[in-house]
Amino acid sequence: MLFILRPMTKKASSKTSKSASTQRKNKGKKPSFLKRLSKWLLLLVILASIPFAVWIWWLDKQVVARFEGQKWQVPSEVYSAPLVLLDGAPWRKQDLEQVLMDYGYRFGKNSQKIGWAARSQTKVSAHLRDYMDHTGYHPASRRIFSFANGTLQIQDVSGKRYRTATLEPQKVGYLYGGNTENRDILVFEEIPKSLIDILTITEDREFFSHFGISFTGIARAAWVNLSSGSRRQGGSTLTQQLIKNMFLTSDRTYSRKITEVFMALLLEYRYSKEDIITAYINEVYLAQEGSSALHGFAAASEYFYGRPLGELNLAEQALLVGMVKGPSIYNPRRHPERAKQRRNVVLDLLYEQGRLTQGNANALKQLPLRVTKEGKRRSVFGDYLDLVSMQLERDFDASALATENLKIYTGLDIRAQKNALAAMQGRVSALEQQKTELRGLQGAMVVTDRLSGQVRAVVGSSDKLYSGFNRALGAVRPIGSLVKPSIYLTAIATGRFTWWDRLEDAPQQFKVGSTLWQPQNYSRTSHGEVPMYEALAKSYNLATIDLASQLGFDRVAQTLKDLGVKRPFTMYPSVALGSLELSPFEVARLYQPLASTGQSAELGVVLSVMDQSGKVLKRFDQSSSVPFTKEALAVTLAGMTKSPEIGTARAAQAQLPGLRFAAKTGTTNDQRDSWFVAITGDYLSTVWLGQDDNAPMNITGSSGAQWVWIDFAKALPQQSLPKALPSGAAYYQVTKDEFEIAADRCDEKVELAFIEGTQPRSSTSCIWPF
Repeated sequence: MLFILRPMTKKASSKTSKSASTQRKNKGKKPSFLKRLSKWLLLLVILASIPFAVWIWWLDKQVVARFEGQKWQVPSEVYSAPLVLLDGAPWRKQDLEQVLMDYGYRFGKNSQKIGWAARSQTKVSAHLRDYMDHTGYHPASRRIFSFANGTLQIQDVSGKRYRTATLEPQKVGYLYGGNTENRDILVFEEIPKSLIDILTITEDREFFSHFGISFTGIARAAWVNLSSGSRRQGGSTLTQQLIKNMFLTSDRTYSRKITEVFMALLLEYRYSKEDIITAYINEVYLAQEGSSALHGFAAASEYFYGRPLGELNLAEQALLVGMVKGPSIYNPRRHPERAKQRRNVVLDLLYEQGRLTQGNANALKQLPLRVTKEGKRRSVFGDYLDLVSMQLERDFDASALATENLKIYTGLDIRAQKNALAAMQGRVSALEQQKTELRGLQGAMVVTDRLSGQVRAVVGSSDKLYSGFNRALGAVRPIGSLVKPSIYLTAIATGRFTWWDRLEDAPQQFKVGSTLWQPQNYSRTSHGEVPMYEALAKSYNLATIDLASQLGFDRVAQTLKDLGVKRPFTMYPSVALGSLELSPFEVARLYQPLASTGQSAELGVVLSVMDQSGKVLKRFDQSSSVPFTKEALAVTLAGMTKSPEIGTARAAQAQLPGLRFAAKTGTTNDQRDSWFVAITGDYLSTVWLGQDDNAPMNITGSSGAQWVWIDFAKALPQQSLPKALPSGAAYYQVTKDEFEIAADRCDEKVELAFIEGTQPRSSTSCIWPF
């Protein structure tokens, strides 16, 4: 392509020359100082805004990460089992009243409101709370309880009878790990509106209208501080307080305050007022529970009042709000008068803002504080929490248990736990006073549900406070005569032995290695030929070793393993008389298949674990596989009821004459260990007493551990062990001298349980010819 260059015209040439002349004139002229300064200032502002923008971006990231992630590291909460009240069960009116008070029910003139109870001379009514656990939602219900002839009767206000009534599970502690904070998390809908009103009126009246900071509040605080000559009031909004509590320190520096202001603005920009007030109510520090900081109004309500936040009245809510200003100086347990004055200041504010009439405010100010005594959950439930931790560590990471606010539902029976602990402490104290050589006496107790195998109570020490050494789990000691029922079960299960059969209670010798072992009875005397039921009831060693010899020691060893002994042992003849070493918890597991007649083979502690949203993460089921028939187990259990009748547990029967139960005492060499096992219709209880240094004691199973259980059974009335036997077993009256079924007119007879087919084939009318 051809391009033609045209010559420049005269007019264009003239313009070019003029432009060039202008450029030459302006070439030496500099910009003004102000223009140059403004350019530099603009550049500096731009440069300075970059780190500021980065800082704001970083603050925003902090706020969002905390609010949209896991806001708090909350330890897992451990709950008891719901308390199921059974129609027809033994209950005393005063016991149910105490339970309701322990559960935080408030007694008044009526029970129309949830969480309230009322009482008359003969009845108790209560509006039971609703609750949610792994079994689903359980609605609130109003029930009336009466106590005819010492047994509970349950009905509603219309008079309709009910078989059961249930009290909600109770929080008994936390699994901390490395976490040292407690809080109960609420959602906005669960927060009482009255609490929000009291909080905003007291701490931040413009909360719902400001954007994170309040210039009015700052001005008011400045005026008060200047006029008083000291710092008496702060101008921080609830949003700023939340930022300080969740993100910052309490240092009074300008840099922290500036950071607080900008984070408050970001928080208000990002989230709703409902989100912010909910976070504040869950976050605010209000007390110290032992070594753990207690955060949030819900946790404070349970700690100081023993009731859910929604059941507090205005005066009680005002007290908690008043504590925000100074949790330590206004603690109602340590400084009740000061706390009351602060509460009344809050009530006056409500009156000034038109939320209360003068009369209502005055009436509320006259109310006593009514805070509960300081709970010692670790002391009462610490040993049980040890057991919970031990079970869960196999399935859950320790950090998750300490920080993710899991809900752990257990089989704990609060009544059983408190009464077991009181019985242990009271009886050990009495024994120490009676015999100075028993100073330092220790003990342990495990209580399980007879049928389900759920562990209802664990006592690991006789100390008044939680000691940290759980002897129920860690004290592995010879079990003495507690091994004997397993041997008699072995015999009954063969079908070749019955409770009537005779054993030889006579000296025997056994060669163990290069030595001879010659067992003796506790009384150092022998009794000749004795029936099996008497040998067990009176705990004859020589008769029992005779039975074990006939069965074969290896077969006895297998029975022990079948019943749940997992600890390795060598089956020497002495094991048949109790040289086997187990912890109290392991003894309870050994007896559980027998107590439940095969309905449960293992002990259960944790029922389920749920997350914060109510999703079940894991259920725990126990094995019920026992290689013995129900008939053999039931007949053996029936034989154990002879011990309270004629044997070593007669003291317990004398103290509890109307109770049918099975029992076994145990004493080891030199009286180093005192054991007692009792089985009622409700519980299997295992008790051990001993010295930590294994020193000899001057008490036996009958004179020591048995009395701990007697105290426990008196404090916690229990149902009798059912006498009924399963199909395939039955009771027969048998003459004592001959293996014959005895007529009613016979004098020398005894009632014994038999597996069908092993009972006597002949009978006698006890009519003698003259």
